[in-house]
Amino acid sequence: MARPQYKKTAIVIGLGVLIGLGLLRMTAGERDSSIIERSTQALLAPMQMGFSYVTQSLGGVGQAVVNYKQIKDENEILHSEKGELQRQINLLKQYQLENIRLKELLAYKEEKEQNYDLVLARVIARDPSTWFNTLTLNRGSQDGIQRNMVIINNDGLIGHVISVTPYSSQVLLIVDREGPVPGLIKMTREPGIVEAKADGSGLLQMINLRRDGPIQEGQLVLTSGLGAIYPKGLKVGYVLDIESEPNGLTKRATIRPAVDFQRLEEVFIIRNVYAVEGAEE
Repeated sequence: MARPQYKKTAIVIGLGVLIGLGLLRMTAGERDSSIIERSTQALLAPMQMGFSYVTQSLGGVGQAVVNYKQIKDENEILHSEKGELQRQINLLKQYQLENIRLKELLAYKEEKEQNYDLVLARVIARDPSTWFNTLTLNRGSQDGIQRNMVIINNDGLIGHVISVTPYSSQVLLIVDREGPVPGLIKMTREPGIVEAKADGSGLLQMINLRRDGPIQEGQLVLTSGLGAIYPKGLKVGYVLDIESEPNGLTKRATIRPAVDFQRLEEVFIIRNVYAVEGAEE
């Protein structure tokens, strides 16, 4: 029990000394410093300096925390503004590209107004499967659209309408195996059937060509006008290469489509045909 009592006594004495030294320090400015007071100042000076340093350090840390939060908030605002600005730039680019496309389509429509009654339509859906190559347009029977009407753009032939609702229509593309097109080589008038290749490459092939028929790479293939769907003279594609059939009697040509089927957004529906001679020739 003596040791705890001793500790309490030491603490009380220590506090008394500190209080006394503090009182002496407070009265030092009112009279000349005595030896005791000067000694007291010497003893208290390191403590005061330490306290001042700690206070300044804590103040600096607090200010640093405030500055960091402010900078972080400003960075978040700038990042948000940058994202919004980039979104607006992308949107503006889309509008510019759409404006270019629509101008080209309008020019094409004016050029072909003596040949076709063209209805502008937008692609609103596309079959994602690998079995059918179809797309859906935002025009239907309310716009005078009917089955078997032909779909084109300013690049060439796209396909034909296979079903219609009041406000939409479904189109079978010529790159589908179920959509063969009677065609001919523009330069030589060599006829053949254009169909999709079975390898899923997105290319076409022209079959039933005569073995000795004049055909060369790069030549343009048009619709021949035979059959009940496609009018004569529409661009189909370009010859990439030619190979003989195993039977030795005919040959076939690989055709690159004139239309980029991966970038279809706006198209024309041929609602009526006025004249076909010279339509694309």
